[in-house]
Amino acid sequence: MAFDNHGVLYYAGLVFNITSGGVGNTVLFVARYVDDGAVYDGATLITGPLFADKEWIAVDNTGGPFDGNLYVAFDANLTATLPFATMLTRSTDGGRTFSTPFYAPTDKTGELPGITVDSNGDVYVCSDAFDPVTGVPLNYVQVTKIRDGGTTIVQNVKAVNPAFFEGAIPGGRFRTFTIPQIAADKTNVYLVWDDLREGNVSVFITGSTDGGAVWSEPHIVNDSPHGQHFFPTIAARGGVVGVAWYDSRSNVGSSITSLDVFYAESQNGGLTFSPNMRLTSVSFNPDLVERSDGPNYFEPFIGDYFGMSMSATSAHIIWVDNRNACDTRDPVYGCVDQDVYTVAVPVLPATPSHDVGVYGLSVAASLGYAGIPAVPVLASLTAANLGSTQESFSLVFKANSTVIATANVVLLAGYSHSVSVSWSVGGMARGVYDVTVAASTVIGESVVWNNVAVDPVRFMVRLGGDVNGDCRVNILDLARVAFAYGSSIGPSTIGSWNAIMDLNNDGSVDQADLLLFSPVFGQSC
Repeated sequence: MAFDNHGVLYYAGLVFNITSGGVGNTVLFVARYVDDGAVYDGATLITGPLFADKEWIAVDNTGGPFDGNLYVAFDANLTATLPFATMLTRSTDGGRTFSTPFYAPTDKTGELPGITVDSNGDVYVCSDAFDPVTGVPLNYVQVTKIRDGGTTIVQNVKAVNPAFFEGAIPGGRFRTFTIPQIAADKTNVYLVWDDLREGNVSVFITGSTDGGAVWSEPHIVNDSPHGQHFFPTIAARGGVVGVAWYDSRSNVGSSITSLDVFYAESQNGGLTFSPNMRLTSVSFNPDLVERSDGPNYFEPFIGDYFGMSMSATSAHIIWVDNRNACDTRDPVYGCVDQDVYTVAVPVLPATPSHDVGVYGLSVAASLGYAGIPAVPVLASLTAANLGSTQESFSLVFKANSTVIATANVVLLAGYSHSVSVSWSVGGMARGVYDVTVAASTVIGESVVWNNVAVDPVRFMVRLGGDVNGDCRVNILDLARVAFAYGSSIGPSTIGSWNAIMDLNNDGSVDQADLLLFSPVFGQSC
C-alpha cells in the first residue's frame, strides 16, 4: 500500500483464479481509495504478464516533475515464452491506467523485488538474482535504478555480492525466501535482506550515498546470535532508519514453534542500531496455518509480505500473526484464522525535523456571479504536521493573486486537521481563477514544496445573472432559472437541479434567485 500527496491510498494485490485443479493465472491489480483511504474509487487490472506475484508499490511524493507517479514492481512472465522475472509498470494518471511492463533488470535475472523512490524521483528496484533459464540462484542481490519517471534504466548494481540466500529456515517447516527490501530518504538509499553467512539466518543492511552506484559493507541488525531472523522490512525518514523482522530467539528446541516480531532503529543513517525491541506481546507458532491452494497443499505458510512505513514521530509495522489462528478451524486444513497485526513504535529523531504541508484542496462550487449577493463559497483542505515537534503556521487561500481567506493552524507532531474557509464571490471581477492555498514556512523547515497544495482548483466568475454564459443577461437566462424553480441539492424534488441556476448559492432555486435578476437584467459584458 502507498499514499500520494492528495490523500489517495493505492493497494496492490493479486487476482487468483482458483479451481479444483489448483491456482490458474494470477493477475496484478491496483485499487484506489480516496479521502485518506476511506472511500473505494475503483481498481485497475494490469493484464498481459502471466502468473504475477510478489507485488510491491511506491508513489513519487517528491513534488518534482513526476510527483504522483505510481510504480509497481512484481514478478511474472512477460509472455508465455519469456522468463519469470522482476518487472516494472507505472501509472501517470492516479492508477487509472498502467504502462506496458518491462523487465528490471533487463537481463531478466531478478526475482522477489522491493521498490522505493528517492528524493530526486529516481526509482530503485531491488531483487535476488537467478539464472533466467535454469532458475539456479546466482547468489547476489541487485538494485536497478530507473530515471525519467520510471522509463529509463540507468544502472543495475550488484549491491550484495555474494549473498547467501536462504531457501529454508533451519528448524522451520513454513515457506521462506530471502526477500530484499529497499527504502530511501533525502540523502541515502538503504537495502535490507536476510541470509546464512553467519551460519544461522540473520538480517543485514547496506546503504548507498551516491544514488545506488556504490554500497557499503553489510552489517548485521539483529543483536542476538540465537535463533533465526528473517523477512526483514525497512522504512527511512530524515536519517532515521527502522528495520523489523520475524525472530525465533526465544524458541526452545530445534524446531521453530515460537516466533516473534522484533524492531531496531538507527539515528545515524543505518550506521548503528538500537538494542532490538520485541514488538509482539505473545509469541506464535508459524506452523499452525497450512495452505489450502495448490500445488503446495498443506504447506505451513505465514505469508511472504511484511511491511512498515515511517512518519516523523512513529514507525508503523504490519505483519501476519498466528496467535489466534485456531479460533476458526477447517475440518480438512485445521487452524485457518490467520490475522494481520500492526503496531506503532515512537520515533524520536536525534535532530528534530520541521515539515508542514497541505493537500486535498477542494471548492464546494465551480462558478459564482459578480455583483450578486450570495452565500459565501466553501473551500476545504487537509493541513498536516509531518515533522517531529508541534508547529504553528498560517494558510493563505488565493484566487489567482488575490487573497480570499486565511486561517491559522496549530498541530502536534504527526497530526493532520481538516481546515475550511469561505469567501464572498460577489465582489470579484468576471473571469477564470485558480484557487490555491499555501502554508507558511516554519522555522527550520527545508522541505517546502508540499507547503503548496499540488493542484489548483479552477473557479469561474460570470457576469451577474448570466446563466448561459453568453455575456448577456436576458430572458433566456431567466427562463433557465424558472425551469429549475423548486429544485434543491439532495433528493429530487420538482424542477431540474443545476448549481448554475442557484444564483445566491443557498442550495435551492427559488424566488430569491428570480428576484436577483431585477437589478442586472439587460446588462452585458
